[in-house]
Amino acid sequence: MIAHSIPGPAKRPALKLAAALLAVTLPITTLPLPALAAEDVTPARAAGVRKTVQDRAKPMLSRDPGGAASLLAGEAKKTSDPVLFIDAGEAYLAAGVAERDKAALEQAIEQASIGLDIAAFQQDPRCDPGWQHLDAGEFEREVSRGKQVIEDSEKAIADLDKPVEAEPPVEEPKKDKGTTPRDGRGLIAGGALATVVGVGGLAMIGAGLALSSKAQKDVDALDPSAIDYDAQFNDIDKKGKTANVVAYAGIGVAAVGLGVGIALLALGVKKRKAYRAEHGGSETARWNVAPALGYGYGGLTLGGRF
Repeated sequence: MIAHSIPGPAKRPALKLAAALLAVTLPITTLPLPALAAEDVTPARAAGVRKTVQDRAKPMLSRDPGGAASLLAGEAKKTSDPVLFIDAGEAYLAAGVAERDKAALEQAIEQASIGLDIAAFQQDPRCDPGWQHLDAGEFEREVSRGKQVIEDSEKAIADLDKPVEAEPPVEEPKKDKGTTPRDGRGLIAGGALATVVGVGGLAMIGAGLALSSKAQKDVDALDPSAIDYDAQFNDIDKKGKTANVVAYAGIGVAAVGLGVGIALLALGVKKRKAYRAEHGGSETARWNVAPALGYGYGGLTLGGRF
């Protein structure tokens, strides 16, 4: 039997093929995750790969949920891990709710649905036992989580699709029929009363000064040689002091009454004009002052129409 040797040049295609395969496999070793295609996928190996991805995505979830969702979705596609697909769905859901992004919410449903499909397939007895990402007791938890992602995403989409309801019109406060309109009447009435009191104070000043002057004249008219001079003097002096008290009291009453009254009247008239300008009606106010005289008294009367 003659043995034939393969010529040297014939070996070169095999070497080239080996070199090509080596060139293809070299970039795979630079990936951040270990490749599982060359060996069985077991729950333990899948958990190790999964944790690497989840640790990378975890710090991004709070500041950039959309970026975390993209990372998780990409790695889930590479590893076909149903847990990572559901993780990506949760991240897309967070991004969609935060940014009111309907597209992100639809991605959340899609990613979670893929994860549920893979989980359902791996629970089928016909599935290859060498391709399992989860232990048997873990499927129920992940399936429940995936369904919740889909339910929450659908609800968020429904909320976004709801028409924005117009704010109800602001109702003006109803006016009480039994109350006086706030048109300055109260201020004017109070100011008028205070002014009348102030005018009364002026009358007290006048009366006090008049009585004091009369007492002084009566003292001057007394006869110092009269027997009852002292008694008459004391009586007139007492009347003069009383007149002075009345005059001083009138000064205080007039100052307070006129000061407060005029201020209230001015404020009331101003408010009254503004009210009538808004609600209609005459803006004129009429005042009248008239003397009031009678037996034993005299003074002024103040009247007006507002």
